[in-house]
Amino acid sequence: MDIAHFRIEKGKKIIYQSVEAHLNGTANLAEGFASKINMPKAGRLLGLLHDSGKFGAYQQYLQECIQYELGNRKAPPVKGSVDHGVFGAVYIMELTENERDAFSQVMAEILAMAIAYHHGGLRDYLGLDTSTPLWDRIRNYQQENGEEFCLIKTAYEKIYPADEIRNLFSAAVRELKNLKEALSNLSNFHLHLVVKFLYSCLIDADREDTRIFMEGIENKEKNSDWEKYGNHLEAHLDDLHNRRLKTDSEKKIRDLREEMSEACYQAGDWLTGVYKLTVPTGGGKTLASMRMALRHIRKKRGADTGHIIQVLPFTAIIEQNADAVRNILECKEDLLEHHSNIVFETGDEMESNLSKERYRLLTERWESMFIFTTTVQFLDTVYASGTQNIRRMHNLANSVIIMDEVQALPLKTMKLFGELIDFLCRACDATILLCTATQPNLEELPIGIKTKVREIVPDITRKFAQFERMTVLDKTREEGYTVEEAAALIAEVKKTVKSLLVVMNTKKIVKQTYEILKKDMESRTEILYITTELCPAHRRAVILHLKELLEQKKPVICVSTSLLEAGVDVSFEGVVRSLAGLDSIAQSSGRGNRNGESSHKGIAYIINIKNEKLGSMIEIVAGKEKTESVLDTYRRKPEAYHNSLLSPEAMADYYRKYFDAEAIKKQLRYPLEDDPEMKNMYMYFTNDGDKVLKRRYTNKNGKYGHTLTYPFETAGKKFHVIDQNTVSILVPYGEGKKLITDFIEREGRYGLDEMRSFMKAARPYFVNIYTDKLKVYQEAVVSSPIPGVLILRDGYYDDVTGIKEEQTLRFLSY
Repeated sequence: MDIAHFRIEKGKKIIYQSVEAHLNGTANLAEGFASKINMPKAGRLLGLLHDSGKFGAYQQYLQECIQYELGNRKAPPVKGSVDHGVFGAVYIMELTENERDAFSQVMAEILAMAIAYHHGGLRDYLGLDTSTPLWDRIRNYQQENGEEFCLIKTAYEKIYPADEIRNLFSAAVRELKNLKEALSNLSNFHLHLVVKFLYSCLIDADREDTRIFMEGIENKEKNSDWEKYGNHLEAHLDDLHNRRLKTDSEKKIRDLREEMSEACYQAGDWLTGVYKLTVPTGGGKTLASMRMALRHIRKKRGADTGHIIQVLPFTAIIEQNADAVRNILECKEDLLEHHSNIVFETGDEMESNLSKERYRLLTERWESMFIFTTTVQFLDTVYASGTQNIRRMHNLANSVIIMDEVQALPLKTMKLFGELIDFLCRACDATILLCTATQPNLEELPIGIKTKVREIVPDITRKFAQFERMTVLDKTREEGYTVEEAAALIAEVKKTVKSLLVVMNTKKIVKQTYEILKKDMESRTEILYITTELCPAHRRAVILHLKELLEQKKPVICVSTSLLEAGVDVSFEGVVRSLAGLDSIAQSSGRGNRNGESSHKGIAYIINIKNEKLGSMIEIVAGKEKTESVLDTYRRKPEAYHNSLLSPEAMADYYRKYFDAEAIKKQLRYPLEDDPEMKNMYMYFTNDGDKVLKRRYTNKNGKYGHTLTYPFETAGKKFHVIDQNTVSILVPYGEGKKLITDFIEREGRYGLDEMRSFMKAARPYFVNIYTDKLKVYQEAVVSSPIPGVLILRDGYYDDVTGIKEEQTLRFLSY
């Protein structure tokens, strides 16, 4: 029997999985996964071919592994010494070499790439430097392993005759043709997503079949009880409806939230599509969107398929929303949080007995019913390099994907995002719900959304007018405000309210404003400070304290960057916002009178800071300019915006102007500066990029002999949702002090598992700064054995303002 895997049980009993069993098991899983885009035969073919190379010399390698595990061999054999992955790629290319039509050539190349690199991640078909890793690997194998190839082929075809594989291949080609017809047009960009989707099916099927064997368990299909969780949500909404409220204003807000919730419930009965949920800040979109998703998935998907995936830009909002949904639905381990703030200490398990290993598997597969994750994790699933992220891509199909705070998407990812959700909707039967209080008309932008986007809430203008709890007041002036003048205005506004949120564009202005207010305001008003110079644990502590002060109606001013303006559930009596994009101003105003606590509208004041230095903050610069244009229109003709700067009409006009700005247009396709011809990442996967790559190859090597050119690996390595030109500094705040002390005492000597545990535990105590600013802090930090991680010296972290440039107590340095 030819072996694919083995496990050693107690008493050194060896259990084997044959190659045939593994190929069949993987094929069965991959066939099911690929059926989500109606390409089951392509999935099956991938499964049957991926480990076919294990029939040959790999058997000797496995025997050496067994002897090592039994203690009969001093050292393990060299991992990767036998290339078992390339055989299936060579086999399918040779088997189909006489197929001349374009679809057959494309399908063969898709299969070859996925099979050859089912370990290690997709490589470039054709690199920017004209390299061809896949074709070089296939050619080298053919030249150097002809005899081995014949032996493996003979063994393989005894089980899987060539005609059976040819028939499967023909069926896979028909599936690709049908997909093109279903999409009306299979663009180059969509085709690259097909390659990735099928690759995801193979990666997950291979690893899952292997895990099932290695753990000695059965593969059981999970029953998703959507009905139960839908009933839990309805019961909670009934409780909210019956709750006694103190004021007519609160009752009005409750009634409006219920109207929007009901609209979402009715939309749950709609067909698969891309929908917008434009809800005023504080409109209850978290539960309303979940209500829509629960009804939609149980009516359209059946009991056992699909997931509800909520994608948010900030981890603080994810934790807040996930906790709320988990408690309301009582879904415990059926809800997966996947973000960087999840920390396991050594030996720890989560509340639901979720082990570290189980959590790792869940984050790789996204098989949970409910998934709360970040924009980073969502986009990395499709565009990052390697195998860990892309493994879960096929589980985006048949799902309801709630994109919350969609306006916060990094500009450079907008085109990649738009094309992706269009593909997920039209090819993968996923429903996309775009949620925000400040919705840009994404379908009107050149970002690839071809599906008609339908608004869920009817009569948006009337709803916004009814829901409005804040009035935005333009207090900008031609000469702008000095920081001292801004602080004086803030102090005057504070006399009219007990709680005031102040949001500025830069950390420097936030700190200057805080210091003036701290010095000049009466002592009974507490002044709080929030920027990214506070580590996450510190920010959470400040926000918790802030919520206590607001709950107790104590006098407070919170001075912050935009960190506090989106999604954080706090309610101030008044707001002061430095001039920025109108969407940011609306988000900040949404932190005022959030639940209608006051029967009168609160006021959000817009001010402009003189000589504000925004550097390379392109979005804020453009946002300020276009907001000034909207303010100018409003001064002359307020009825154009229904007499409100928070109206959908004002926001629509702002976004039209904003996305028409040349500086913004250039950002939408993930601009790159390292290649004058391949100017953006989107181009890597289009006809234009294909032409450039083939011309380069032809000029250097002669005609390119294949069809696909996607530089997968190059793009994956360059793709970062958030710019990576930062360095992490571990700061001595709270438990961070203990972690630093332990790290220094041990001189950074940790085993691999210990290092992983340390890094996870330390994550809440990191502050990220841009590398070009590192020289400012050069005396404050010391290097560590971990690349890219620095340690902050004692005395350089303030319990209020966080990391700082000058030391308080130099004799405490280490």
